[in-house]
Amino acid sequence: MDNRNDLTPTVFLPGFLCDERVWSDTLARLNLPGAMLAVHFKDCKDLQEMLNLVHDLPYHQFHLVGFSMGGYVAKLFATQHPDRVQSLSLVATNVGPLSERERQWRLSMKEFLGKYQYRGMNEKELSRFLHPKSLTDAHITRTIVDMSAGYTSEMYLNQMMATLDRKDLTSELRQLSCPILLVGGREDRVVPLKQLEALQQQIPKAQLDVIEECGHYIPLEKPAEMAQILSQFFSGHP
Repeated sequence: MDNRNDLTPTVFLPGFLCDERVWSDTLARLNLPGAMLAVHFKDCKDLQEMLNLVHDLPYHQFHLVGFSMGGYVAKLFATQHPDRVQSLSLVATNVGPLSERERQWRLSMKEFLGKYQYRGMNEKELSRFLHPKSLTDAHITRTIVDMSAGYTSEMYLNQMMATLDRKDLTSELRQLSCPILLVGGREDRVVPLKQLEALQQQIPKAQLDVIEECGHYIPLEKPAEMAQILSQFFSGHP
């Protein structure tokens, strides 16, 4: 008899301009005892709708895994509803507010997209996010380009503005009783490893794992390593 439905499920949240496909390669290598569900935020108009989407999932408790922007949503949800989150995994996620440089770049995109229709990320933009080796992998680059191309200008702006003004949740995370996992790519230029190391020092109970030869898109660039880290983490916190 299969009791998977009776076991704690795991919910996976995507990053900016992503959908469920950002987790597909990792989930294909992951065999957890409970259900695994990857969601997307494409239809959410603001941060509250993102939080509501997670809140309204048909699970009383679940493991929560967030990538990049999805990690911020995961952190915020966990601090607001600690009774529902059995463990929190943050993958390539900013520690606090966006840098002023990143914030200004996003605001410039707001002005641009007020005039032009978004057509998706081009391959030149990928060099900002990916490790050089990943840039030569057509599967990785095509998945990212295809995911972003599924966004209209309105969707892009809704998602960007929803998480533009991010709070530093370090003190709130320190108060959580659930296990916390941090995962970073050694060569991630969007979320430098030093940020995650600083967070881990402030939250001593948090576990930090670093993936070598990896940029920002960890679940796509290194799915086998990502799956192994999650498997080991969950085996200690079923």
